[in-house]
Amino acid sequence: MKHRSAAIAAAIVAVVIGLLIALLATSDTQQSSTANFEIVGKVAPPIEATTIDGEEFDLRSLRGKWVVVNFFASWCVGCRVEHPELVAFSESRPQDAQVVSVMFGDTEQAARDFFNELGGSWPAVVSNTGSIAIDFGVTAVPETLLVAPSGRVVQKWVSASGVTSETLNAAIASFQGDL
Repeated sequence: MKHRSAAIAAAIVAVVIGLLIALLATSDTQQSSTANFEIVGKVAPPIEATTIDGEEFDLRSLRGKWVVVNFFASWCVGCRVEHPELVAFSESRPQDAQVVSVMFGDTEQAARDFFNELGGSWPAVVSNTGSIAIDFGVTAVPETLLVAPSGRVVQKWVSASGVTSETLNAAIASFQGDL
């Protein structure tokens, strides 16, 4: 009886492992190509929320500027890696571009600590963040979107591809004549 129970358990484990292998073998592992990119080409959803400084933020007030909308979390390793790039970008384009960060699955205090530790003097939104993430089609962090001066989303980067100051500047340069 004991031998039969062990054989049944082994068979169940083998079936589960087989199903997992089949699922992994047939799934698309290129997250950057399967992420929700439907927002690209559309007018950016509104962002009306409170920042970690207690200020009210409204994305519409930035029409006429390039806006980098970055979804982040303090616990996100990729967010910590790319944050210095956002700082560099923000410092190099003070007149025609604005960065705004939107907290994702984190606490206001953790977001405040993140910015105190890593820098960044742009607005960091900490209220209504769940609905903002849904509106922008964000599924994981970091995700970054480039909004043109017209208000349209022209580019989206997901965690697999990351974002750098150089890629942001190159994207702006490539869309400059189209808008």
